[in-house]
Amino acid sequence: MSFTRAFAKNAFFKGAGEVLIRLLSFAFMVLVARTLGESDFGALNFAYSFPLLFVVIVDFGLNPLLVRDAARDPERTGVLFRHLLALKLILGAVFLAAVALGLHLIAPSPLMRRCAYWLAAFVLLHSFTEFFNAVFNARQQLQWEALVFTLQKVALLVFGLLALGWGMGVLGVAAAYAAAGVLGLAAAAWLLGRSRMLGPAGSWSADIFRYALRQALPLTLTTLFVNLYFRIDMTLLAKLRPAAEVGWYGAAHKCIEVLMVVPAVLVVAAFPGFSQLFRTDREQLARVSRQLLRLLVFLGLPVAVGAVMLGEPLMVWLFGKPFAPAGTALAWLAVALSFIFVNYALSFLLISGEHQRVNALASGMAVVVSVAANLALIPRFGHAGSAAAAATTELMLLCAYAWAVRRYLFPLQLGSAVARTAAAAACMAPAVWWLRALPLLVPVAAGAAVFTAAAWIFGAVKREDWQLLKRALPGGRG
Repeated sequence: MSFTRAFAKNAFFKGAGEVLIRLLSFAFMVLVARTLGESDFGALNFAYSFPLLFVVIVDFGLNPLLVRDAARDPERTGVLFRHLLALKLILGAVFLAAVALGLHLIAPSPLMRRCAYWLAAFVLLHSFTEFFNAVFNARQQLQWEALVFTLQKVALLVFGLLALGWGMGVLGVAAAYAAAGVLGLAAAAWLLGRSRMLGPAGSWSADIFRYALRQALPLTLTTLFVNLYFRIDMTLLAKLRPAAEVGWYGAAHKCIEVLMVVPAVLVVAAFPGFSQLFRTDREQLARVSRQLLRLLVFLGLPVAVGAVMLGEPLMVWLFGKPFAPAGTALAWLAVALSFIFVNYALSFLLISGEHQRVNALASGMAVVVSVAANLALIPRFGHAGSAAAAATTELMLLCAYAWAVRRYLFPLQLGSAVARTAAAAACMAPAVWWLRALPLLVPVAAGAAVFTAAAWIFGAVKREDWQLLKRALPGGRG
């Protein structure tokens, strides 16, 4: 199967699943925020973010390693899966111990601590679910991954609604996450067993363990650093500011996480193909990578500009008037989002090109920048300062990733695409701003229309890029 056909198939199933999953999750979060209020919602956000600081212990870079190596050599899938699963079982126990110790030392309140225990169970179960789904990803059968996570999110919605309806509060919502995690893992294990994708498990080999640890260590460091710089802001905010501000920041962050589905879908769909092309055709790897990067710039920049213009009315419309202060945080996080769109692709390109050590170094630098920026900005600017720190961190990462891809893989050649897309977004911004006092749908529709027209006039995306995107959309041809 050609890269384009494989990309289209993967993007369709990954996209359909991710969009549904993210929308269900976001709708659930909006309902929870409106029901619990900003303080309890802040407690829930801390409880979810804190275990993720330690998830690298159980993930240990094993998922991308399994996807990459199984995509290159499908006959070794069963052997790799067996050895990596054994490592994950051991690391899972270490993860739980680390979370328990961290909560004992850091948790701002007993309520946050109890919620975080439930969420730690969910994070652990979800990690194993993602590991099982990595086999589907490697075999480019992403419809099964989409099915598993859709079932998990539907279960979370059902269990969470029951918890809210029975008046169980934030602890009931946290327990609903754990229950949904159990169902998701059971579904993934059952589907993988029926698929017969693993093949022979082979015999135990110390060489495979050594290989896995050696290859996974840079990926582990990358995951550790990404989790730290992406999640540490919530922990620092919870320690330095009232719970209500954590709730405001968490609400704005949920909006950004929903929009991150776009680069996540496109990049994960392309990752197996990137890994294969690195071994077989470097010129084609450069060509399709540039296409994908131009698309991500084109899709990410107008979304970010629109979110900056409509931050406060959007937060009020979604979460209610108590969350109006979150508009400032959303504006800064939208700036970060424009960098995240491109950073996703650059990061996975480095992994597919076996430069995960560079990835780890860049992510480590991001941790330093994130912690320093948060500590400098939170005491004075609160949740808005934390959001500004996120934008600063993502900008630094963009510079580091772009330099590394240019040095080790190929020149990016994105200057023209960025300039043309920025010009179209600059035409869109005044229209959105002038109409922002009207019902939200009006400035959104007007902004989309102006941007589309300006992008066509400026030639922001090449014809072949449109073809790549069309094939990735429902109804597109492979």
